[in-house]
Amino acid sequence: MELHEWSQKLFGFTLHRHAHRHLKDHFIPHAGNNHKPYVVHHRALFLYSALLITLKITVIATPLLYPFSQAQSLSITPQNIIELTNESRVDFGLPELTSSPQLAVAALNKARDMMEKGYFAHFSPEGVSPWYWFAQADYNYSYAGENLAIRFSTAEGVTDAWLSSPAHKANIVSSSFTEIGVAVLTDGFGEEGPATLVVQMFGSPQSGHEPLKTEVSKPDVQTALAESNTVLGNGNSLKPPAILFPLDNSFVNQSTFQIITQAGEGENLQIYVDDKLYAEVLVPSDGQVEYVLPKELALEEGKHVLYASVSNDKEVSRASAHISFQVDTVAPTIYKDKFSMLPALGKTDEFDISASVSDDSIRTLVSAGSDSAALTRESGEKWAGKLTVYNISPDETKPVELFAQDIAGNENRTRVGYIERKTIAGVFSFVETESEVGSKPVSMFGGLLTFNNFDKSVQNFFLYFVVFLTFGLTLKIAIARHIQHPKTIAGTAGVIILAMILFAV
Repeated sequence: MELHEWSQKLFGFTLHRHAHRHLKDHFIPHAGNNHKPYVVHHRALFLYSALLITLKITVIATPLLYPFSQAQSLSITPQNIIELTNESRVDFGLPELTSSPQLAVAALNKARDMMEKGYFAHFSPEGVSPWYWFAQADYNYSYAGENLAIRFSTAEGVTDAWLSSPAHKANIVSSSFTEIGVAVLTDGFGEEGPATLVVQMFGSPQSGHEPLKTEVSKPDVQTALAESNTVLGNGNSLKPPAILFPLDNSFVNQSTFQIITQAGEGENLQIYVDDKLYAEVLVPSDGQVEYVLPKELALEEGKHVLYASVSNDKEVSRASAHISFQVDTVAPTIYKDKFSMLPALGKTDEFDISASVSDDSIRTLVSAGSDSAALTRESGEKWAGKLTVYNISPDETKPVELFAQDIAGNENRTRVGYIERKTIAGVFSFVETESEVGSKPVSMFGGLLTFNNFDKSVQNFFLYFVVFLTFGLTLKIAIARHIQHPKTIAGTAGVIILAMILFAV
């Protein structure tokens, strides 16, 4: 039996004739539809308009979206960092610091060394201390300190992060410092690509024969090097050596590292770790011994005690002060599945950030492209803060990353999602997966309809709709040229224009 015979039996009409009649009524003007095809009827045009507007509102409301503002912040320059630092000191009732050309040179040399060697630490991989750069710049100090920052995009972000860290803040508001020097350097940083390094050095010029006092803050560590005072051993005339690195009550992020000591020229230096003799070295003419622990003597994770003594042909000195330090080579853990980024209520460009990081982290940052912010620990593993987004252009996608650092300087950086500024001016979308932005599926009608990329699907719909309605209007005008309906034509053209605007916005 033929298809048209089956349809006649089942439906009482032939399918092809029924379809032909309805297509004619919808697209072809004739007497039966009053020369107004159903696709351009005023009721249809109203429904089209409502559908187009509803779809556009859905696109805007579906993701986590929020308006964008052009709020401006200070760029990272040495002068801006110095001004913000002095503002903070004034707030605490302290005098402003004076800019020192020598400290600026020392800071720049330190920044160049970090950039060239791809490290971010007070001590270089070779064990070069911050105070080396002070000496290279011929800056003789009675007090000295150093703050470091990386991966910030605004001067306020840098200073706010420092002020949120007790040790960094201690340097900024220390009454011991009278001078400051700052360097800002942006360049390729190891395998991580471009980065901005900020080095802030504090000092007070040395007068007379005051003992050198130094303070560092990276990450949350503040130290003072003083003369040894532990009385051990049987020597009384030989001055005991001073241990410059590691620092007392500090953390070391390598199991083999450089031990730096200061002693008298020509003396024999003995280095002890956990009461075990690790090395015996002849002190060179400059008095500084830099001994690298060999791999076979690598230290285990955990706490250790270091001290040293010197000797000559006649006697052995007292032992140096015992330095307690801890070896920690494991970076903090970032719990990616517990990260959230929500629009801040009543703000135009600000997001509320909630993150979970293992409790050994002392510094946690969030970044979206070149914008970043320091988070504050609320309790245990819980960190929170606000991120303001400035530097994402329309249709641009940027990764959102968490950066965590422990007291030993171990770092972990994890991508937790993407943020995209939409084609609509001032609209953002945050995607929590690492898949392509916009590809998060959207399901409708209980999963009967699923769009892998809802935004693009709606954009394509607008485009196809314009083609569809233009085709219907063209048939209306071309076939019944002797009978036209100006209101119908104008209304159809208006809906086409509306679809084009919604497509372009």
